[in-house]
Amino acid sequence: MNKLINNYLKDNATNTFKTLFVIITIIFIIPSLIYVLKNGTILGFNNYYKFFINDGKNKAFSTIVYLCIFIILSALYLYFVNKKGVFKNIKQLLKYVAGVSAIFLAMLPWHSSDIFYYMGVGELHSIYGQNPYYKTIKQYINENPAVTQNDTIMKQGSLNYWSNTTVVYGPVAQTIFSLFTKISLKNIDVCLLIFKLINLIVHLLNCYLIYKITKKLKFSVIYGLNPYILMEFIGMVHNDIIVVFLVLLSIYFLVKRKQILPSVVFLAIATGIKYFTILLLPIVVLYHYREEKKILKRILKCIKYGLIFLAIILIEYAFYYRDMSIFTAMLVQNEKFSKSIYSGIVGLGVLNNTKTINLFGKIVRLRELATIIRQTIFIIFVFTYVKLCIGLLIKKDTKLNNVLRKYNTELIIFMLSLGTFQQWYLVWLFATLPWQKSKMIKSTIIVALSSEIANTIYMIKTESYKYDAFFIVITIILFIIWKTCEKVIIDKRLVKW
Repeated sequence: MNKLINNYLKDNATNTFKTLFVIITIIFIIPSLIYVLKNGTILGFNNYYKFFINDGKNKAFSTIVYLCIFIILSALYLYFVNKKGVFKNIKQLLKYVAGVSAIFLAMLPWHSSDIFYYMGVGELHSIYGQNPYYKTIKQYINENPAVTQNDTIMKQGSLNYWSNTTVVYGPVAQTIFSLFTKISLKNIDVCLLIFKLINLIVHLLNCYLIYKITKKLKFSVIYGLNPYILMEFIGMVHNDIIVVFLVLLSIYFLVKRKQILPSVVFLAIATGIKYFTILLLPIVVLYHYREEKKILKRILKCIKYGLIFLAIILIEYAFYYRDMSIFTAMLVQNEKFSKSIYSGIVGLGVLNNTKTINLFGKIVRLRELATIIRQTIFIIFVFTYVKLCIGLLIKKDTKLNNVLRKYNTELIIFMLSLGTFQQWYLVWLFATLPWQKSKMIKSTIIVALSSEIANTIYMIKTESYKYDAFFIVITIILFIIWKTCEKVIIDKRLVKW
């Protein structure tokens, strides 16, 4: 009898927390709803880093309210992650995730304008037949100012920070942008909803794929209800969530179907969105042929599937190709310093009214110092990555867990070498998170949530590289605090994963 009562009380508490999570989520999107109801459209939206979208004056109070809401959501999320039996099966979880994600559909992209850039370059190509790898939104509008009169997508795109930049994503991303804008009938509101709905569907597919591959509901909970992921990819509509989907598909065919060709194909498609996924190619091929005794045959297999991968990439680019400059498009974004340790170094100099530092008796420009550090980390990445590939080539019967853990380490080093870093890049790690050790899983969760909290520095100040050092330092401090307290926040039972 006591057991039945205890189970009833536990279920009651769990249902209460589920309801509370939904209520807090609704509160989270109220400022966006007020803005839409007041204006009737998102055309002209430019109130970035203002949680109270209609009021940019009360920055401190707005930031405190946002932090309180996000921290409560994070605490409830950690309860779901830690608690056993919150969801009985994947079907129940998917229904709940769908309901919560649907609420985030109403959230406006108030701390990222990337979605309007996606729309603009998509419209430029799908409606006006321009090649966005060679012509910018701003250039076309300057030549044809009348297009903004009846095309709200182009009008909003012209206001975007990136409107003077050609496409910085791969051809698959551009094709997706073009397809979605083509069916939006030049309407910015319809277009945003389409992008959000697609991201929501992909989010649910990712939850299902994670469960399908691992057969553990816990990992789908970790991914599906993470406030960081819900806000960045349903709320702010970043396209990295599609990359995660394609990587998961690649792993699914590799692990569950034992088929290397579709695995390589999905990796090639993913690379056509964000180039970092190419790092998985030799790892996937070498793992698939791990039982092949002859090293020469394994090398030949790598060459074979490397050529197939390359052929797919070239086909992707063929639709937009004019000259070789197209292949450097995705490097444009990383030529700048933003939200990374390097922009943090330069930003500190700006705040202190200095551009140089005395390093071992030598005066060094801060930007040069940042470049040297970045190049050093990149060299470390190249060395360790080549070492990993050679190790996989020589060893046999390598376990998937060990392979993906090593890949995860390489991906972290690679991310540290990026001149431009955004907190939503951390989702790259979630594609292989189920195969990591418990400490790495918990650390990834904590860093993702901490980076979202640290991002509020731009709400208090302004979106500028001058404050990137604060973003980095706050993230690190929060990570240390969370790690210190994790025995209280995240139960020791996670070690049993």
